[in-house]
Amino acid sequence: MKIKKILNNNAVLVGQDGKDFIWIGTGLGFKMKPGQTADESKIEKVFVLHKKSSDRLMELLENIPIQYASLADDIIRYGKQVISYQLSDSIYISLTDHIYNLIRLKEEGISINNRLTWEIKRFYPNEYAVGEHAVRLIESKTQFSLNEAEISNIAMHFINAQINDDSEKMEDIEFLTQKIKDIISLIRIHNRVHIDENSLAFDRFVTHLRFFFKRIENKEIVEGVGNPLLVHVIDKYPKAYETTRLIGEYLNKTLYDDEQLYLTLHVQKLIDQ
Repeated sequence: MKIKKILNNNAVLVGQDGKDFIWIGTGLGFKMKPGQTADESKIEKVFVLHKKSSDRLMELLENIPIQYASLADDIIRYGKQVISYQLSDSIYISLTDHIYNLIRLKEEGISINNRLTWEIKRFYPNEYAVGEHAVRLIESKTQFSLNEAEISNIAMHFINAQINDDSEKMEDIEFLTQKIKDIISLIRIHNRVHIDENSLAFDRFVTHLRFFFKRIENKEIVEGVGNPLLVHVIDKYPKAYETTRLIGEYLNKTLYDDEQLYLTLHVQKLIDQ
């Protein structure tokens, strides 16, 4: 196939008969140019692009090491054997991005907890099993040891990627949309920044808020113990933490340490954009 775009040395966009694909393999894009024929013998992974997710996936692969996409693909392939429902293509983007940011945070000595680990393990055993497999795979490819919370964090990506048109009522969607719009406006005005609603950081933040609102709806928000990592994050990102406090005031909800930690990190990524 002819190369349409070089994403990096190891990934190219190719097309044929009106269909686009991303080919991944060592050296596939090295010293190549659009219009040349890609070397099929170097293919290690193939992503079939669908209109809704193609731009985001290409953006992601242009900006992070290709091994994270390959690792996410291996996990998703396993997940499709374990779970019964159809997955949204967006999981390729969200899980690749999650693994990349997970490793970055581990390099900074930061581990993200998950207060819903027990619930996910109990009520979503298949997704939790996929998370266990993913953690073992990530540990085998990196020098890091991951905790049980990370199993749940990965399982959440599969829970969120379930395709079910009846999963949210129209009034719930309208409620969430307005809340998210208000919070984004708060972040933009308080920090005097432009929020790119087409960015990956925005997608991550919205996903986090949706899951947070769902926990509120299901009355799953419980008081937690203090998180010592929050002190480190407050010191490093004071403006983002101040914004998090304002979000709590807007929602009229008490945000405990873990939630403050998550929100502050997400807000900082939006500010960095």
